[in-house]
Amino acid sequence: MELITLGQIGGGVALIYGILKFIEYIYNLLRKSTLDKIDKNSKAIEELKAEVGVLKSEMQDDKEERIIILQGLLACLKGLQEQGCDGAVTESITNIEKYLMRKSHD
Repeated sequence: MELITLGQIGGGVALIYGILKFIEYIYNLLRKSTLDKIDKNSKAIEELKAEVGVLKSEMQDDKEERIIILQGLLACLKGLQEQGCDGAVTESITNIEKYLMRKSHD
């Protein structure tokens, strides 16, 4: 039977310690890299959210502008109808009013 010396025990402990330190180093390296990517992606997401907010605001403004233009067009068509224009004018008025009614219930 062979005896184990203190040197062998120390060498084994040192080897295990070295392996654990190497694993810890790799773990921290991967963790830092992953956290950096998460931070970068989080910032990009926040920037995109801000852009979406601006786009929603612009879309709302555009929607209001289109409604005003459509109301003005309807008023012009009704003025033409009062002056005796018929046919396409009446048809356009009817179509616009139907459209506005549909949109008001959506």
